[in-house]
Amino acid sequence: MNVVYITSSVNYVKDNYFHLLKAISEKGVLSEKISVAGLMLLKTDNKLLAKSILGLLVAGGPRVAITLFRNFFSSVLRDSRISQYRSLGIPVFKLENINDPRSISVLRKLNPDLLVNLRTRNIYKREVLELPKLACINIHHGLLPENRGTMCDLWAWVEGRPVGFSIHRMNERVDDGVILTRQEIDVSVVKSYIDIPFTSSFFEAKALIKCLNHIVDHGFCDSIENSSKMVRYTRNPTYRQIRDIRRRGFLL
Repeated sequence: MNVVYITSSVNYVKDNYFHLLKAISEKGVLSEKISVAGLMLLKTDNKLLAKSILGLLVAGGPRVAITLFRNFFSSVLRDSRISQYRSLGIPVFKLENINDPRSISVLRKLNPDLLVNLRTRNIYKREVLELPKLACINIHHGLLPENRGTMCDLWAWVEGRPVGFSIHRMNERVDDGVILTRQEIDVSVVKSYIDIPFTSSFFEAKALIKCLNHIVDHGFCDSIENSSKMVRYTRNPTYRQIRDIRRRGFLL
């Protein structure tokens, strides 16, 4: 089974998602029937990134801002993710957008059975979704089916609800598709939001490895219906919301 991993050049996980990407590429953790065909790094808009960093510093999210800043420079100067994959003989591709012609051309050459989306904000169009022989799957950073949108883990933490992630099949609707697995994360000792994505990445790696091995050996695992009457849609917090979160004692 040929698998392609797709992630962003810059994200707000402390190590730019290095631990997860390293864990899911190491020899011996995946079935011998699985081959990692490539890693795709999708470009982050530098102007929007700079705006986000400055905005977070002004609004009261210094830890997230500093993490983004560090991850940007590490991705430019010395990207450990690229070094890790190339040391294993896995090709790495830097691309603009998952839906652009060059990305689609690269994917066709890689001949994937499965695409795994890991912290990108790209919405996959039908041509990409139909390209792999089996499916596209995604790690969503909220507990589906109830929690959809962006920053689900932040809002769940702030509002005192369970925090976790879900792995689901992708379709043309955002955060839709049957749920393959979901897992709550203990955040009782977390003091700052920036620790949540990093902590979660360790559990995500284990869950994804288990999921991939199950797919190649037994097919897709028993799925959970991705529908609920109690759906919450969340978005990135506004500056006003960030200040309110800080006033309530939550560190960003």
